[in-house]
Amino acid sequence: MATDGTVLAVFGKDGVRLRRSEDGGESWGDEIVIAEDGFMGGGVTVDEGSGDILAFIEKSHPPAPLEVYRSSDHGKTWQVQEGTEIKPDKQGNVPSMHMNDHGITLRHGEKKGRLVRPTRWYGKRNSREEWPTHYTNAIFSDDGGKTWKTSNPFPAMGTGEACVVELSNGQLYYNTRRHWAEKGANPRRRWDAQSDDGGATWKDLRMVQVLPD
Repeated sequence: MATDGTVLAVFGKDGVRLRRSEDGGESWGDEIVIAEDGFMGGGVTVDEGSGDILAFIEKSHPPAPLEVYRSSDHGKTWQVQEGTEIKPDKQGNVPSMHMNDHGITLRHGEKKGRLVRPTRWYGKRNSREEWPTHYTNAIFSDDGGKTWKTSNPFPAMGTGEACVVELSNGQLYYNTRRHWAEKGANPRRRWDAQSDDGGATWKDLRMVQVLPD
């Protein structure tokens, strides 16, 4: 949802488009083109400080080149954001955006205003034999989405398709799908973890027994 209350529905894999609703989802406007080609594999990120909205669009199913599009009018028009920088994680890997939930603006604590978006590392490719090398993480920005740092990897391998929320105490809660498990373990449960430093590192890994996957 945009900061003016407009609801945005973003979709596409052969070009990315959206529809806007200004009445809480009761009716929807015409399709608006964000990008003529590309792959929208996750939600947009609303900067609650500026009101700008960021869409991360990959050229194809990742790993693939990425462009960031920005809207400063609640989703009516979009432009490529030139010069976006996403720094690699501590293992030297630049993450993909695909099939992760939308980003958030932190509202509490010393990191208030920071943008955080769940991401993932696909390894060499998206294939079953590569799943043990995949992991999720997050990117975060303190300059309104122009430059991004990548968090440490989520503390479990074989993960993907994640979401993140901020709790009222400023702690971040991270929940991710589990595609792979070591022999003898059950992969059909989700993982979660938490962050006390605004999404830079993750701790307290736990299998969520009540969330079958």
